[in-house]
Amino acid sequence: MAQDWDKSRNPCLGKASPWLALKWKPLVLLAPIMLFLLVFFVGPLLVNFQQSLKTPDSGALTAAYYIKVVGDPYYLRVLGQTIMLGVVVAAICLITGYPMAYAIARARGGWKAALTFVLVAPLLVSVVVRSFGWMVILGSNGVINVVLHDLGLPGVGLMYSWTGITIALVHVLLPFMVLAIASTIEMLDPSIEEAAQVLGAQRLRVFYHVILPLCKEGIITGAILTFTLTIGSFVTVMLLGKNSTMVLPLLIYQRLTVASDWPTAAALGIVLLMVVLALLWLQARLQRTAQGARM
Repeated sequence: MAQDWDKSRNPCLGKASPWLALKWKPLVLLAPIMLFLLVFFVGPLLVNFQQSLKTPDSGALTAAYYIKVVGDPYYLRVLGQTIMLGVVVAAICLITGYPMAYAIARARGGWKAALTFVLVAPLLVSVVVRSFGWMVILGSNGVINVVLHDLGLPGVGLMYSWTGITIALVHVLLPFMVLAIASTIEMLDPSIEEAAQVLGAQRLRVFYHVILPLCKEGIITGAILTFTLTIGSFVTVMLLGKNSTMVLPLLIYQRLTVASDWPTAAALGIVLLMVVLALLWLQARLQRTAQGARM
């Protein structure tokens, strides 16, 4: 009787509180994807990290493979080439992609849809097919050299070089830079540009002093995306490059398949992951600094 009397005084007694149900609902909805990432993303990374700290024979813990990576001039040179390739590709994507990002952001109706489709069309094709297409274009008997030969000009060696790899990677990764910048420009009120021009600012000054500072977050995001995707590229570099155009993902592949050196390959993979995490930390730091400057 006393329990029934308590329930009559407090209708919420004896059933789940709506506040508690609302509090736990997001966690329940996120549980499947979190479990998937834990098993298939975090798990392999932990196994890879464990492999980099163990000797193949005795299984004893050691940091010798990280010391080997840091102390070997060849590994350091490959790491430097990988980072430099990422910087160059990101810079070219920024310079060539910003005008198209502005055009997409300011376009309306069918023009905007058409420009967006042209931009993302390369992503609809397999990376292997795209790479073989660039081999046909850049090869010694490819389209470019055939045209140069017909014009009486000497041919150019674009295949198996950093130039050919850079061209192919820019073609693939340009959409990521453009879309990141375009999304930022779309949030800008066009009346800001009009006001600056009314006050006497030329278009170049409007771009440099008004538009560019307001697009800083989109530029940083696009640069991080293109850089991280470049330093993780494997198929394009393998098909269009050679031994002198070695990058870290290809070196990891060779250490695994040719030399069967799993600990060194695992250490190289962790080093590559640390580079990406450092860039993500830098992006978050720059965004916090930009937000603090606005306030």
